Amino acid sequence: MRKPKKKFYLVLLVFSLILGLIIYKAFFQSDIFKINKFKYPILGIDISKHNGKIDWEKLREQKLDFVFIKATEGKTRPDPTYQYNLKGAKSIKVRVGAYHFFKFNRDGAEQARNFLSRVNLSGLNFAPIIDVEESGNYTNRNNPKLVIKEIRKYINYVEARSARKVIIYTNEHEYNKYIKGNFNSNPLWICSLDEVPPIDREWKFWQYAHKGKIDGIKGFVDLNTFNGSRNEWDSYINSGAR
Repeated sequence: MRKPKKKFYLVLLVFSLILGLIIYKAFFQSDIFKINKFKYPILGIDISKHNGKIDWEKLREQKLDFVFIKATEGKTRPDPTYQYNLKGAKSIKVRVGAYHFFKFNRDGAEQARNFLSRVNLSGLNFAPIIDVEESGNYTNRNNPKLVIKEIRKYINYVEARSARKVIIYTNEHEYNKYIKGNFNSNPLWICSLDEVPPIDREWKFWQYAHKGKIDGIKGFVDLNTFNGSRNEWDSYINSGAR
């Protein structure tokens, strides 16, 4: 009778170890891709309410080059931490941009009005940013023509009122599905967690990690870089980040 018990406990132990490893990788292990910091020396983060209350004085010591802050989502939602984070970023004199999380099932122009009603573009260092991704969007994925139409309405509305080319955040899959061939003049901010962005055109920013660790932020934070050297970054900023 003892042998079956031993076998049961052994199986249970192995199962527990495997489950523990899966949980560790999912929630605790960093996913930071080791980028070439000589080629990509610029460091930035993007943040939202999901990062909790940020200690901006601690972030001052991290020598960040830029911060992208979520401002709005859909046609009515503000990010409740936007103003706090904007004030904090300015207090440590880091360059700041604001982004809108685009909803596939909402009118593009109405979403643009939501963003512009809550964001003072003159107080930012970068052009307006639109976040285009299927994560968080569960409708209209099978209707890319409709999604592209609404993205275009959003971009046209914002660009007509800002005189800036909207920066598009996306990943390889969504780039190929919604962006490629449709918004060729818009700067790109690409998410790619295990390699240099594998797309067929130039990109401006690269989000290379979702599980970065920075003193001043509890938990994980997205890490980003710029496509260029420190001198190229300075030229980009001095030209008005265009």
